[in-house]
Amino acid sequence: MPIIPSLSELQETIARMEPKWLTSPELRITYERLCQRFDEDLSNSRDRMLSKCAVLMLIKFQSETSHGRKYND
Repeated sequence: MPIIPSLSELQETIARMEPKWLTSPELRITYERLCQRFDEDLSNSRDRMLSKCAVLMLIKFQSETSHGRKYND
């Protein structure tokens, strides 16, 4: 059975991941532009938060793999 995080859990995840993974001005600008696009395109707040989490997870994954950590499918 899938776990469905609450809105507050999603907000906490975003608040925790943003300072940790948005380490350069370029990443932060790109992330903020994407967040603005999500706000414009998605009417559901849960969808917006999940999209923000997905972008942060991608940044985290890219950062970890570029530093030598490898992941299996």
